[in-house]
Amino acid sequence: MYGFIITPAGRKLLAGLLAGEKLIYTRVMVGEGMPPEDFDPLTLTDLIQPVAAATSTIPLVEGNQCSMTIEFRNENLSRGFNLTEYCVYAEDPESGGEVALFIGALYDFPEPVPPYTGGAGVVRQYPVVLYITDGAEVEINYCAEAFMTADDVAEYVRVTASPAVLDNARVLIAEHSGDPEAHPDIRAANAEQAGRIQRLEDMVLNDITGNQYAVTFGDMTGLVVTGVWNTALQRVEF
Repeated sequence: MYGFIITPAGRKLLAGLLAGEKLIYTRVMVGEGMPPEDFDPLTLTDLIQPVAAATSTIPLVEGNQCSMTIEFRNENLSRGFNLTEYCVYAEDPESGGEVALFIGALYDFPEPVPPYTGGAGVVRQYPVVLYITDGAEVEINYCAEAFMTADDVAEYVRVTASPAVLDNARVLIAEHSGDPEAHPDIRAANAEQAGRIQRLEDMVLNDITGNQYAVTFGDMTGLVVTGVWNTALQRVEF
C-alpha cells in the first residue's frame, strides 16, 4: 500500500474547521510499522510503530489547499530502519490534546534509512497536500527545519511572505498619509501655492481697490510676533 490516510479523528477535526479558525500542527513522526494483510486503512488512528521525530517546511495555504513537505534526516539516528509511515499531529480544540491528523503510508515501498555515521547524512522528503476549509489558517508549533529549494523559497515568498509585506505596507502608508504632521515641507509648499493662487484670483476676479499685501512666515528675520514659530509649516501657532 502507498497512499495518504486521514484518520477518523482527523476527519472529524477537518469537518469542524471553520473559516477564520486555525489548524495547528503540533509535531511530525516517522515509523517502521507494517499492517496485517487484512487491515482497513481507514481505521488507522496513529503510526503502527513510531521511530523518530521528523520536521517539515512551513505550510503554505492557497485557497482551500494546504501544502508542505515532510522531511526526515538521519541525524542522531543510532540504528537504521525501513521508513514505512509518517504522521502529522494537530491540536484538538475539543479535547485540548492532540490527534493524529493524517498518515502517509509507504508500506509497499519502504525506504531504508541507515544510521548516522557522519557527514551530510540521509534525507527523506515527502510532499503532501491537504484540502481544508476556505479561509482557515494553518500554523505549526514546532520548528520547521526542512531544507527548502529555490523553488520552495519562491513559492513561499509568492504565497505567504509577499502578501504579508504588502498588507503591512498598505497599513503603514495609510497611517502615514493620515498623519497631519507628515511631510511638513510638502504641506508648507502646498499652502504657499494655494495662497498665490488665491491672490491671483483676487486680482482677476475681485474688485479690490485698496492696497494688497501678503505676510508669510518662511523667514522671521526682523519680525517680532507672539506665538511659536513652526519652521517646517512656515506659520506662527498660538
